[in-house]
Amino acid sequence: MKKYLFFISIFFISCQDEITLDLPQAENKLVVEGAIENGFPPYIIITKNQGYFDEISIDTYSNLFINDIDSVKIWYYSEGVKVSKILEQIIGLDSLPPIYTDLSYFNNTDNYEFSKVGRTYFLEIKWNDQIITSETTIPTPTPLDCLWVEQSETADKEFKCDIRALYSDPAEVQNNILIKSKRIQHYERKDSLDCNVENKPDFSLKLIDSETDVLINGQSFETYFPRPKESGFPSGGYNSTHVKDCNDSVVEFKNDVVLIKFCQIDEPSMKFWRGVVRQVGTNGNPFAEPMNLSSNINGGLGIFTGYGAVYYKVPIIKNTTIFDTIKPNIIDIF
Repeated sequence: MKKYLFFISIFFISCQDEITLDLPQAENKLVVEGAIENGFPPYIIITKNQGYFDEISIDTYSNLFINDIDSVKIWYYSEGVKVSKILEQIIGLDSLPPIYTDLSYFNNTDNYEFSKVGRTYFLEIKWNDQIITSETTIPTPTPLDCLWVEQSETADKEFKCDIRALYSDPAEVQNNILIKSKRIQHYERKDSLDCNVENKPDFSLKLIDSETDVLINGQSFETYFPRPKESGFPSGGYNSTHVKDCNDSVVEFKNDVVLIKFCQIDEPSMKFWRGVVRQVGTNGNPFAEPMNLSSNINGGLGIFTGYGAVYYKVPIIKNTTIFDTIKPNIIDIF
């Protein structure tokens, strides 16, 4: 019996063949991530696409940067008059993709008039005889009724907390909601051998969810905002002040402070960001159905989104309730 099984295994191994597939090269296209929101200058991040099976490394990452864009222009119409801005590249960000914005914003940050609710904005990028265009609208923001912090019912540690919110959805119009967050204060140990702690805030806002209000139109309901993770659906909690043993001492970790960005966006943007949420949520799942992200970039890939945004600063202190919005620093809108 053992010999029989051995010969069967040899038979199947000997039948294996190597197959080489000649895969077509990806067509070179500009990839645009653009945004404009009430009270802040527009920003446009421009790279190029990469083949699905292409190597990913530090070198190939920098090769995706495009630094020879001819022009980036954004405009809107006011009573038939075209009001436009030429966006300029921010200099000195060699390790980041090229970012184009209206540098005049920094001369008068408190009274920036170009980006306002209700306007439709048009984007035009010229590059190597190509013209890439898009358009988006800044919808009217719809603030949350309130947010509050409570101890997590599912976490195994008492200092883990959830951010919950009450929202009343307007019934008059279709709303497309997008939610992002980041920890602007988060303390960790410097390393596993060191008992000292340091503030390590999140680098940028991370996407929690994006969806239309079809199922909740005109309703008031309670929800919660989990902490986004690097991959998979957001499911993390936030830290209130707590202590931990370290060698022969006790170390105190201050509470997290979280920035919540709650937005209304137009329908093309919602379809794109909802697709991103689903792609992240199925990352690594071999049974997930593949999907292409929708785009509102004509002649390229990506998205140009108008955000009707409100911001909340939430200290992770149990039983804290937040009603008021804040105006964030410009670095925190990314």
